[in-house]
Amino acid sequence: MAQIGLFSSVLFLLIAFSSIFIFRIQVWKSLLISSIFTLGIFMPFTLVFLLLGTAITYQIGNKIQSSFPLTGLGNGILIGFLIVYKLKESWIDHFILLDVEIWEETGIWQIVGLSFFVFNAISYLMDIKKKFIKPTDSFFKLMLYLLYFPTLHAGPLHRFSYLNSQFEQAKITEASFTNGMRLILWGIFKNFVLAQRLNQLLISLKGSEIAGWWTLLIGLVFFFYIYFSFSSFVDFFQGISEIFGIRLKDNFHKRVYFSSNRHEFWKGWHITLNEWFRDYFFYWQIKFQFWRTKPYLLLLLTYMLIGLWHGISWQYLFWGFLNGAWILLEKAWQLPKLRQGGLLKQSMGIVYHILGCSFIALVFIYPTLGDLWNKIKMPTYFPIEVWFIQRRNIFIFFVMFFIVDLYHLWSKDERMDSFLESVSPWERRLIYTQLVVSLFVFGDFSGGLNNYYLAF
Repeated sequence: MAQIGLFSSVLFLLIAFSSIFIFRIQVWKSLLISSIFTLGIFMPFTLVFLLLGTAITYQIGNKIQSSFPLTGLGNGILIGFLIVYKLKESWIDHFILLDVEIWEETGIWQIVGLSFFVFNAISYLMDIKKKFIKPTDSFFKLMLYLLYFPTLHAGPLHRFSYLNSQFEQAKITEASFTNGMRLILWGIFKNFVLAQRLNQLLISLKGSEIAGWWTLLIGLVFFFYIYFSFSSFVDFFQGISEIFGIRLKDNFHKRVYFSSNRHEFWKGWHITLNEWFRDYFFYWQIKFQFWRTKPYLLLLLTYMLIGLWHGISWQYLFWGFLNGAWILLEKAWQLPKLRQGGLLKQSMGIVYHILGCSFIALVFIYPTLGDLWNKIKMPTYFPIEVWFIQRRNIFIFFVMFFIVDLYHLWSKDERMDSFLESVSPWERRLIYTQLVVSLFVFGDFSGGLNNYYLAF
């Protein structure tokens, strides 16, 4: 699936360019055609399933305002799709007519991007019900919104009004093409040079005899791996969209890995998912009298649902509970004020938060909570051989991470394409050279373009 992610992106661009420049098709129609063809070639089961979901969303969206129960019906169908699919591990083995092993190896049966599809579809229906938007009169524009190839792979989540207005005005210009290629280069650099190096270290640590509190080191590596893997895919697909003049939302604050408390972290991590749960669950529920007097309990429930978004299991539910409880404890102890203190307090907050992240990240590593607990309570042991095997990966990562963090500090709140546009030509060329040379000298291409979050 990792290699398919890269090849399918190239195919998406080739089909879109061909449609625009050879057949003179409107840009938004070209993006729809290329999304459908790419999904059909690499992920045919995904295409069939999502087309069905799009048809249901379109029909219900056109009738919501005249029939109140249809809002719940539409959302129930869409969420039902998502729940059934996330329970696939418990029912897929019962299909005796399918060669499940072959299907799992090829990935054909997987429905890529279902979470993003369902959440975007629900936001479309809810916005119609709230009268924020009117139902679209074009089935194909809704199809593009829900099936748009870049957002299916990496998100972020968007409202229909935000993307549709950009689709209608999409065009390729010299500036949009340049900015798009800058983001693509930045995303590829982060994935192959940083995420892949961390992935190799993670594999070694997981396969070692590491035990006791040294197990937190696995969580620490996984935390940084997730950031560079997921954010690099967002950068990459932001770049593909930017080529056509479409600006996808940011999903991460640049230095979110150095958050000093959990509240600050969640303001900058998977931003659009948190905004979705805030707008379409928390704010919706807080209107009711029962929850109005129990906002903290509702906040805890919201994070537990975010946990279940990753997968329907006790370990993910527990992960969500830990996040919600962590934020509530910080509110009670006023820990968010650490960021307002001096350098010492901020540094203490960063260390405290990274240790906490390392611990709860272990929920994603071990199959069950029992396995995790057994590993932690074992006598403390660090396998020194991992250091000798992975010392080159570790050294490359730290050097490249230092460079990336300097870029983050230098660019401040600007997105990387805007930042590169703002610097002088010689500085820009120097950065290009560093990124390209680092990519070819230090890039690890053995695992393909790896997006861990495709699993969700």
